[in-house]
Amino acid sequence: MKFLDTNVIVRYLVEEKEKQPEDLEKFFLQLDNGNLNVELLDIVFLQVIFVLKSFYKIKKIEIIENLKRILFLNGIYMKNKKIMERTLEIWQIHSGDIVDCYIAAYMENSGDKEIFTYDKGIQNLGIKVIKP
Repeated sequence: MKFLDTNVIVRYLVEEKEKQPEDLEKFFLQLDNGNLNVELLDIVFLQVIFVLKSFYKIKKIEIIENLKRILFLNGIYMKNKKIMERTLEIWQIHSGDIVDCYIAAYMENSGDKEIFTYDKGIQNLGIKVIKP
């Protein structure tokens, strides 16, 4: 299987259609109809969020809406797709850092409730903090 990199998603979401590389819209249509299959790594997904939020200053709700659409394209394969979907849900409700939301979603999925950290803010996501 081929992999999908951050810059392809970012270009698709932020560049005006007329400025996008010629075949980018076609590429995403192929992903949507399942004629093309790619793997999207969790780290790439999180990097897309970081780039859209910090560099392009896109609002959180817009990032969430766009990435939910990307997440459910027929040709997108992710080992942790349900965790990434839950990450977006948690991030939408809480003002926490996206990585904390990912940790919370991952721990929720695994049934774990405790984390060694100095970050007390993660408690707001239903995780018990233990100081190392």
